[in-house]
Amino acid sequence: MTRVGIIGAGISGLQLALRLQQMGVHATVYSTQDIDQLKSGRPRNFPARFGRTQQREAQLGVFDWEFADTQVRHWSVTVHSGGPDLNFVADLTPPSSVVDFRIYLPHLLNQFVQRGGDLVIGDRPIEETARHDDLLVVANGSRALRELFPVDAARSPYRTPQRILCSGLYFGIGEDVPHSLDVHFLPGVGEIFRIPFLTLSGRADVLAFEAVPGSPLEAVSHLDADADPVAFHHDVLKLVGEYAPTLRERIDSSAFSLIAPGEVAQGGITPAVRQGWAVLDDGTGVLAIGDAWITNDPLTAQGANLGSHTAFALADLLSTAQGPFDEKFCRTASARLWDHARHVVEWSNAFLAEPPPHVAELFLHAAGDKRVADAFVSNFNDPVTMWKTLSSPAGTESFLAGCRRTAPLPSRQ
Repeated sequence: MTRVGIIGAGISGLQLALRLQQMGVHATVYSTQDIDQLKSGRPRNFPARFGRTQQREAQLGVFDWEFADTQVRHWSVTVHSGGPDLNFVADLTPPSSVVDFRIYLPHLLNQFVQRGGDLVIGDRPIEETARHDDLLVVANGSRALRELFPVDAARSPYRTPQRILCSGLYFGIGEDVPHSLDVHFLPGVGEIFRIPFLTLSGRADVLAFEAVPGSPLEAVSHLDADADPVAFHHDVLKLVGEYAPTLRERIDSSAFSLIAPGEVAQGGITPAVRQGWAVLDDGTGVLAIGDAWITNDPLTAQGANLGSHTAFALADLLSTAQGPFDEKFCRTASARLWDHARHVVEWSNAFLAEPPPHVAELFLHAAGDKRVADAFVSNFNDPVTMWKTLSSPAGTESFLAGCRRTAPLPSRQ
């Protein structure tokens, strides 16, 4: 029987482990944290899981969050410029799911263990882990393990972070449209997001700044929220008031605060694609998925969804593989996974730059035609179609033509 070792207890590793378990392939999860430890600590990310990811979770029998406080059903988009702001509200079909990974990951790991899966806790050398398995899959983005997988310069156009981030979980923010997300695009400055989120403390909101390096939004990323919470909250509100005034109007200053000390993530992420495979000295093949392989800026909200897609695609490959799990196998498997991942990477990297004219035109059409707005936002669930739409003027025109062929939506009274 093939034995697969999975290093890491993030979405990629756990969905892979659960899927292999379903397929009858023996998988062992190696994690530095146990189930209780996964529930603690500071937030590291604020993922949105789109419809296809939820379908895979349902297939695994782990989708337990189909209720209103976990859903984003609408997007309110504002593009700020030198002239009048461009605005549109779009329906996201199907809705995305927004659940704190400190709830989500322990649930998946617990299901894996309850179904008879092997879990090994602790930080051990990868060479020791390799003695027990035919193939290792690294789904952990820790610095030590990343050294196995050098950056692929041809697929990694950036050498520094393109956004400096400050994202926190807050109370005291209201919604114009129930179960909606707000995004404010600020050309040359960055982006401001408000996202409803199910946390360990109940329903709250993510307020996220994605600052172009050196822009005024960056300052809040260097503030110590724990050392002086009052000053931190004051500066956050000041930035929102200046750059997203309609959002500021919905914040109750007297109730606005982080949901608890430490509920903020700050720093910069350099988008990168690493070599997707390695071979250890004893000949054991190692595949990289998740953060060990690809790091995208969170602007397009694709990290968790790419991790889920990759986990299922790799499970399909492993379920029929006979071995040996050597360098040839790892090279081939990684190339197969890249067939899908490249669309996510190229779209995510392009979205960090100023939009070309054909993309700006698409936004103008979205502001004037709800069919375009709905189709564009819903394509966040389909990165292949999204990149086909945005990557060229011809792709955008084809997308717009398809929207025009759909029946006009009834006007809202």
